[in-house]
Amino acid sequence: MSELAKNPLKIQSMFSAIAPRYDLLNKLLSLGRDRYWRGFAVNQLPIIKEGLFLDAATGTGDVALEIIKQRPDARVIGVDFSDKMIELGKEKILKTGNQDKIELRFGDITSLPFEDKTFDAAIIAFGIRNIPDYKKGIGEMARVVKDGGKIAILEFTSVQSQFFKLPFRLYLIKVLPIIGGIFSGRKGAYKYLSDSVLDFPNPEEFKKIMEEMGLKKVKYYPLTFSIVTVHVGIK
Repeated sequence: MSELAKNPLKIQSMFSAIAPRYDLLNKLLSLGRDRYWRGFAVNQLPIIKEGLFLDAATGTGDVALEIIKQRPDARVIGVDFSDKMIELGKEKILKTGNQDKIELRFGDITSLPFEDKTFDAAIIAFGIRNIPDYKKGIGEMARVVKDGGKIAILEFTSVQSQFFKLPFRLYLIKVLPIIGGIFSGRKGAYKYLSDSVLDFPNPEEFKKIMEEMGLKKVKYYPLTFSIVTVHVGIK
């Protein structure tokens, strides 16, 4: 893993730099499957009338918007450590008319600015692997979720099905940095992103990490040839 992955300030700077093209590249590099993945992950959250949900590492707010789409009477607070991502997310949310239901604010998932047991559930999509200490991030999400609440984690999978493993690794190592670099101007950023996927624990290992942090009934759902996995646990 590169030094970038061990330096939160450099990761923060990297995401701010690629923010303007982030949504476009997500759609392009996932071949449009990112919307389905987010929808599936959000669907694992509980249906609670006027529930309050945490969207950790919210980026430009796509998961927060998906929560409101599926749970129209809910409220969402999204946190991210990139000011630029938050700025773009607020513009997007304003355009959709959901500014009364979604609040985006600056925040670090390893030190969330909320009291214990604030939220009915929490979700993080494609953000947990950017944290040097996975347990610290999971622990903070668990701390701010009420007893019995769910935590959902959507992330790329380091080990795919045998059918798809080789082409996916070639895509990550060779193709993604080139395409990402062309569209964002930051080839190094997408080299880091591909490295971080390959370095991430496999689903069984990550399930054990969630269980070690006290989450119960942990399940995981591989999607799209196991390119991504949705992990769900109960506090």
